[in-house]
Amino acid sequence: MTSAANTLLSIFDLEPLGHNRFQGRSPDNGWTRVFGGQVIGQALYAACKTVEERQPHSLHAYFM
Repeated sequence: MTSAANTLLSIFDLEPLGHNRFQGRSPDNGWTRVFGGQVIGQALYAACKTVEERQPHSLHAYFM
């Protein structure tokens, strides 16, 4: 697997903090902000981890 793919997968390796709570990571690229798509992806991944017997079928988000 490429370095970029490994970095992407590591972003979605969320750290469990308790019941239905997770902490995500961001790549250290010198920015002081997080890309919205990353936040949505991490949220979807966390949601999948909390309800194992179901899978999401829709996700809606607005960025302002």
